[in-house]
Amino acid sequence: MNEPAHELNTTKEIAKTVLLRMSEHAIPLTPENYHVWFEYCIASDEELVREINTTIASKNAFSTEINDTIYSKYFGKAREERIAGEIQKETQKILKEVLDKVLNTTDDTAQYSDKLKMYSQKLNRANDLSEIKHLMKDIIEETSKMESSSRSLQARLEEATLETENLRSRLQKKERETLIDALTGLHNRKACDKKLKELYDEFKGKGTPFSAMMVDIDFFKKFNDTYGHKIGDEVLHIVGSTLMESVKGKDFAARYGGEEFIVLLPDTILSNASIVGEQIRKALSGKSLKLKKTGQKIENITASIGVSQIHPDDTIDAVIERADKALYHAKESGRNTVKTEKELS
Repeated sequence: MNEPAHELNTTKEIAKTVLLRMSEHAIPLTPENYHVWFEYCIASDEELVREINTTIASKNAFSTEINDTIYSKYFGKAREERIAGEIQKETQKILKEVLDKVLNTTDDTAQYSDKLKMYSQKLNRANDLSEIKHLMKDIIEETSKMESSSRSLQARLEEATLETENLRSRLQKKERETLIDALTGLHNRKACDKKLKELYDEFKGKGTPFSAMMVDIDFFKKFNDTYGHKIGDEVLHIVGSTLMESVKGKDFAARYGGEEFIVLLPDTILSNASIVGEQIRKALSGKSLKLKKTGQKIENITASIGVSQIHPDDTIDAVIERADKALYHAKESGRNTVKTEKELS
């Protein structure tokens, strides 16, 4: 699982290029700016490359405002809003086409009705069989045209329904993507904040309790420093998968940030949440990794866990803060253990 030498060299070369280009344009070395210029150097997004090239060609300085705008547009909330806006415009276009078609067909129907009235009057005034046969032929032709128009409308309505359903699916997928952590597959911080508010509102409205559990990987920095970031990412993925397997029903697991995770347990009191925490701790402590090339076994993955329960006078921040304090108490108590807010001095 070690990063292959050629991949490592490639990564280093890209990093050198990124830092050189940033230096050429006096770009401050922040995580956000590095992200933008890394994607620019590997040309992952044609529009991003085009925008930066245009700015370079204009000889305008990359001010803080320009850097922030580019990051927000391609990697922040503005990107999500842009995607949602594009889908909305596309949906409106389809619905307008269908509406125009319906209006045209309605007009066709009115004309058809008027023509039938006219033919009815002509039939009443017809004097011989040949005239009646001619009129019947005209009626059949008009009816055929009307049926064709109706079939065309039906086909377009079915097509529009399918297109709208596809757009809805795409929008739902984009919404899910903005709430999922790409590395672990768990919910992300944004989704966690949303869920916390739901649980808090339900507690205030109905008195339904909930507990919060903070989970932090022990000695995570050592995995990165000793074995490389690929192993660190694999550790995060394993912890995410374990949490996903451990939560049941309405329980909610998310990556809170870095190597820290959170589990929210609806309708659960502190003592029961502590039991769930111990089950997660045991499940994690049985996980380990081996390096593919050497077969070397890497030490087991362990985590420290802190648990709290919502109180009547709590804010959302307060219940999370107590879980966080219980987590640090677990760290100070030797790690690989579960501590609850009751054990705080």
